[in-house]
Amino acid sequence: MMKFAVKEWAELISGPISMKEQDQRIFKHADLPAVKDKLSITLRLKIHKHFSDWSTVFHKGTEHSIRTPIIQLTPNKSSLHARFTGNWGSNVGIGELDDVLTLNKWHHIAYTLSDPEKRLDIYLDGEWAGFYCIEKVKTNKVVFNDGPLHIGRAIYHHGFNGEISNVRYFNWRLSPEEVMEDFIPIVYGSKIALIHLSTGKYLSTKGIKYDFGPNNQQYMIICNGQEIDTENDVWTLIGTSGKGINEGDPVSLNNIIGFKHKSTGYCLHSHNTNNGKVTPISKQQQVTLRPGEIGVDDEWLIRRYNPTTSYDTGHLMNGDIIGLFHNKTNKSALYSHAVLLGDGSQEVSCSGDGSESNNKWRIELVN
Repeated sequence: MMKFAVKEWAELISGPISMKEQDQRIFKHADLPAVKDKLSITLRLKIHKHFSDWSTVFHKGTEHSIRTPIIQLTPNKSSLHARFTGNWGSNVGIGELDDVLTLNKWHHIAYTLSDPEKRLDIYLDGEWAGFYCIEKVKTNKVVFNDGPLHIGRAIYHHGFNGEISNVRYFNWRLSPEEVMEDFIPIVYGSKIALIHLSTGKYLSTKGIKYDFGPNNQQYMIICNGQEIDTENDVWTLIGTSGKGINEGDPVSLNNIIGFKHKSTGYCLHSHNTNNGKVTPISKQQQVTLRPGEIGVDDEWLIRRYNPTTSYDTGHLMNGDIIGLFHNKTNKSALYSHAVLLGDGSQEVSCSGDGSESNNKWRIELVN
């Protein structure tokens, strides 16, 4: 029988949340993605002040000597101390990086560990910052454990004084490219693509007009192809009118945003179904491209799905699974399905409350 490794990840803290030295968050082993012989943790951390003793960022285990994985901050200067437990020693890994965390500045940290590859790697703000290699590859092994994951205070070490957000736990070793994708946030002004989760096709257009008369030119939105078409599949994230959004600001979840088609400059739009304004086959609410500045019919509520609750809080990140809900028409959700139009493209509409798999989209940054 063939066996397949399933990649799973969970965002444990969306945040940001504030923590003091005595604060902690604890996640049970059973609530984390199942790990065999690899794992990664990524997070964003802002330290408000250094501490005179070791400060724990995260520690998985039931006692001091069980620590796969762990990151602590060194006394007085908050350099990263990244360790794990092996079958030859309970506390091995990177003693101290040259880089220290700047106070009151957000840093992105990635910890990746693999027993098959016999290595631990640490990334700081998207850059490779340090590694530890197991030399005796035939006999020495990483020892994983089924203890809880502590964020902040753990066992008998203090936590940190600062803020933490976007704590993500993966059951595989992230590649440098995946670390970089996790590091780069999606902000207003970002160029993105939307991939329909069920069919793997990109939200797109082919310039097909809906017949609304000469003074109302709108173009049909479709899903078309599983390879990105940089002419038709790329969108710019924009703020809605009167919201005081600046380009470069992070995109908050559960917020109203807009999408502008990169090539045409038109807005992603929907409207009611009055006067027969419905999609050609399923007769659902149309989704179109509309010329002009963003208006109330071009506003979308953005939400992120996660495995434990319906929707997350925090900021939008590359690779998130999202739902988009048209704000003007009672929050009907962006929808597509395997209903093909005459040219082989896939129909797109607004339909449902977001609970169906056909309402789910993956958002990806486009260089």
